[in-house]
Amino acid sequence: MNELTYVLAAETELPMEIVGWGVLIASLLVTIVWLAYVYR
Repeated sequence: MNELTYVLAAETELPMEIVGWGVLIASLLVTIVWLAYVYR
């Protein structure tokens, strides 16, 4: 979970809006990959 650690470490340096968008995009990508895997 290097990405999660990086996000948590950078959260104090980056604006919350940028962090929020990053988490949103990451969760959407994970959801798309999971759906593609399940319905393959």
